Amino acid sequence: MSHHPSAEEETQEYIDEIRSVAGVVACALVSCEGLVMGKYFREGGLSSSLFAAMSATVLASAEAACGSVHILRPSMVTITATDATILIVSAGEVALITAVIDKSADLPTVQRQLSDIAARIGEVA
Repeated sequence: MSHHPSAEEETQEYIDEIRSVAGVVACALVSCEGLVMGKYFREGGLSSSLFAAMSATVLASAEAACGSVHILRPSMVTITATDATILIVSAGEVALITAVIDKSADLPTVQRQLSDIAARIGEVA
């Protein structure tokens, strides 16, 4: 008999995979409604639920902006600051990956790896 992971176990496996990407310092798997499905945040005051809700809002706003100029739904939103980057990656119709990336990371590589993970999540969601 094969073991099929529960949704909670599967979510944790995705979080562990996202965390393993070089440069990711915090991350969450978030529903499109902004609810945290899974997360990794270091201790220290960051509200993962607020971060998740704001990330879902940013992606929804980007989708609206794209729709207003008749271009396809965005697959990723990148927010660049001087000390870090936030990536919000669409993972199908029901979820998104949001990650804080250290400024020293190779951003194109991180973007590609998170896009690959998001595509797999989107296939099973």
